[in-house]
Amino acid sequence: MNNSIETNVEEFMTTTKACELLGVSKTIIKRMVDRGEIEAWRTTGGHRRLSRASVMAHLQRIKGATQTTRSAEKGPVRVMVLDDDRITQSILVDYLHQRFPEVDVVQALDGYEGLIKAGQGAFDLIFVDLHMPKMDGYAAIDAIQSLESSRTTNIVVITADQPEQVDMERLGKHRVVLTKPLPLDVIGQFICYEKALKDARVF
Repeated sequence: MNNSIETNVEEFMTTTKACELLGVSKTIIKRMVDRGEIEAWRTTGGHRRLSRASVMAHLQRIKGATQTTRSAEKGPVRVMVLDDDRITQSILVDYLHQRFPEVDVVQALDGYEGLIKAGQGAFDLIFVDLHMPKMDGYAAIDAIQSLESSRTTNIVVITADQPEQVDMERLGKHRVVLTKPLPLDVIGQFICYEKALKDARVF
């Protein structure tokens, strides 16, 4: 972070505004600043200010091109597996490749990476773990759902938590939650549903 300086008001934005634009928490913004992903400094009064240009550059990466939404709908079913557990990733991705070789599968190891990839292109189905570094599953789901490209995406939670440990109020009472070990037969049903839904679409 840069040293304390004063600058033109049009060149910076507050942390709160950056959170609203990027769809992430203040904790995530702080981590992005600490990693040098967003330029920031403190005013003489001790308040954090973020570079507007830096924040907007991240927003462009997250939002992606809006044209990708329609093109993704016309192609194969696109699935993202968002989980930091490489064993879970391997089991689920191997199953999808073997059972549904025509499905386009993308992997992400943390919430922020998943958000970036969701902004770069539309997905039909995303499997999201709840406990991940950088951005947890709860925050990732909120952020991904705010994207224009994800307005019709079906998001399914996969977790090792017991049912009573899952914050269903935050997830939404209608959210599907699958507990680990992964019920591959149920996951297969989700893929079949998405394939049938895509085949039934009229463009």
